[in-house]
Amino acid sequence: MKNTLKIAAVMAALAPLWGCVATQQDMLQMQSQMDDLNTSINNMQKNQADLALKIDSLSNNLNIFSENLRDITTQMDRLSGHLDELDSVMNKRVNAIGASIKKQQDDVESALLPAKLYNDAYNAFLTNNFDDATSGFKTYLAKFPSGDMAESAYYYLGESLYLKEKWQEAALSYATILDKFPQSPRIPAARLKYALSLLKFPEDKKSEALKYLESIVRDYPASQESDTAKAYIGRLRPPKAETAKPKARTGKNK
Repeated sequence: MKNTLKIAAVMAALAPLWGCVATQQDMLQMQSQMDDLNTSINNMQKNQADLALKIDSLSNNLNIFSENLRDITTQMDRLSGHLDELDSVMNKRVNAIGASIKKQQDDVESALLPAKLYNDAYNAFLTNNFDDATSGFKTYLAKFPSGDMAESAYYYLGESLYLKEKWQEAALSYATILDKFPQSPRIPAARLKYALSLLKFPEDKKSEALKYLESIVRDYPASQESDTAKAYIGRLRPPKAETAKPKARTGKNK
């Protein structure tokens, strides 16, 4: 019993000490936890600092990228401007080449057109298509009054009109040759056909026709037209009858 009381007394005496021991352990444990927490905080701060550095680096990289992007954009704008300028220059060159080709084509067509008009009209004349021939020669002379084939066009226009029995128009065409081309080798033929056209007029143009027929014989005596002119002159102006000479009287010798 006494032992039990001793033990109880000891336990009662040690009770306050046990409370202190427990409190120190809790403090030590809390200190350890605080240390761990500080360590974690320090690690977090370190990580945060590293993250901040990385963010700053990324921001710098983004700024550099932005600057590079602006440079690229500027270069692209310049390149676009150069391309627009090049496109404008190329368009001008293409347009100039197109205009040059068009002019060459026009020049070729202009050079070929007179010959085509004349040849079409002449072929119509050769096939006795005098309506198309007349129209074609008139078109040629309207467009090219001083063209290389103008003299021939006037002549065959006269021939076409003559064969269409358009005597007055034919005479005008022949007269144009006589007026505009006095040195033409067709002058004898033009004079002859002009005279023959005059003879077809409803009014009397015989004296004028004879004048031109006689001019052919006078100015071109060796020409084929001269022989034809002589024949017409002979018909239009028959030779005068010779005056009969008085017979000599035969008297008887006285």
